[in-house]
Amino acid sequence: MSQVNNPVAIDNDGSAVLERNVEPSKQFAHTVAEAVELYDVDRTAAHIAEGGYLRVALQFPDELLADSTLVSAALQERTEARVFILADTSYGSCCVDEVAAEHYAADALVHYGRTCLSLTTRLPVVYVFGRDAVDVADLCTQCKSELEGSRVLLVSDVQYAHALEDIGKALRGVCKEVVVSRIAVQDCAYVPGAEDAAEPGRLWELEHPIGEYTMLYVGEESLTLTNLLVTQRCQSAFSYAPQTRTLRAESARVNRHLSRRYHMVQRARDANVVGIVVGTLAAVRYQSVVDALKQLIRRAGKKFYVFVVGKLNVAKLANFPEIEAYVLVACPENSLVDSKDFYQPVVTPYELLLALSRSHEWTGDYITDFHAFLNELDQRTDDDVGDEEDVPHFSLVTGTLRQARRYNNPRASSSRDVTVQGGSTEIAQYMGSAGAEHLLARAFRGLGHDDQEGKDSEPMLAVDGLSGIASKYTHETK
Repeated sequence: MSQVNNPVAIDNDGSAVLERNVEPSKQFAHTVAEAVELYDVDRTAAHIAEGGYLRVALQFPDELLADSTLVSAALQERTEARVFILADTSYGSCCVDEVAAEHYAADALVHYGRTCLSLTTRLPVVYVFGRDAVDVADLCTQCKSELEGSRVLLVSDVQYAHALEDIGKALRGVCKEVVVSRIAVQDCAYVPGAEDAAEPGRLWELEHPIGEYTMLYVGEESLTLTNLLVTQRCQSAFSYAPQTRTLRAESARVNRHLSRRYHMVQRARDANVVGIVVGTLAAVRYQSVVDALKQLIRRAGKKFYVFVVGKLNVAKLANFPEIEAYVLVACPENSLVDSKDFYQPVVTPYELLLALSRSHEWTGDYITDFHAFLNELDQRTDDDVGDEEDVPHFSLVTGTLRQARRYNNPRASSSRDVTVQGGSTEIAQYMGSAGAEHLLARAFRGLGHDDQEGKDSEPMLAVDGLSGIASKYTHETK
């Protein structure tokens, strides 16, 4: 993705835009031969030929787009398929964008770079992770003092998965036990619905409880690391960054992260109006999670709205000030949003379940997988969700007692319906409408919304307004 520098001032005449220098993204492969080696083109072409695919979509993250044309040309030479590039993804680049691929009637998709390894439902997927270099000797030297005599669970970001076996062999002379994880689709394509198909995900087999192991993550700081740290309750965790050759203990970082997440859970409990943000259209069972969240919020007597916003950012969610908390339905990695820049908290489905539960206390365990969340939700009863009717709860955020607004209780909502009467005899009644309540509470509700009784407004003819730009309207002199 191009990086834009030096923003233009409002009073600029536009010449700065034309003269601005735009730096292109870094190119990792400069020739077709380099692209063939770096991006596993021969293996990818073999999968395309084996599956008989004729229209193939190539999905690159922003940082690899500069190499996409070389890879496309190399695949076009080696297969009979028509190859096209998805230059922009609908959601996070780690998710397989089946929706964009189906717009071009693709019958297969090749995903490059980092991935969350979420299950897809429609298109066969070939994953190309890349093979970034790791200094195994340096890693083992730094880990010796920290991991000596420990049981180690070795995991990595996808681009370093090729080196895990070599790292595991080197660490076995130092550690008491080394369990090397593997990625199921590292050397094969994933075909949804096929018998004995390898499903995307990290796999390992432990002989002891996971709490007895120390996790060693090979890779740079990323959402993959955050997801593994909060979902896998190891006794301690370390990360090794191959690019900077640094080893870092992650336990303190996990504790700070969990403290922030617990604060957002409490804010979500205080919320009366919840926004369900759909952050994926490809992950398996996302629609089941959305339906389950609707039922969960209804049982708690709260109001919900559903949003499909594509890539999440602060400006999009700021358009809905009546929403007091958001729950994001996305892949395991993108669902853990650091919402300190957002105006309202953004929680995961599991965190919302904790916020609305009466009896279940948070132990620090985390669920980001859709299947595990739905199984957890099935174990809850209707009586376990929401506060008791007409009984205020103590808010740990404000330090006061709060009376919840129950939108879905007919007896409670009948006395709080919003009734707006205009200058005529027309009456608009909004039963349990959070948006209407928020609008009524505002001092300014837009032109033509003067609700003073008995005041007749004379109609006015439309007149020409100002034209031009703010720095210089057409009627202004030089």
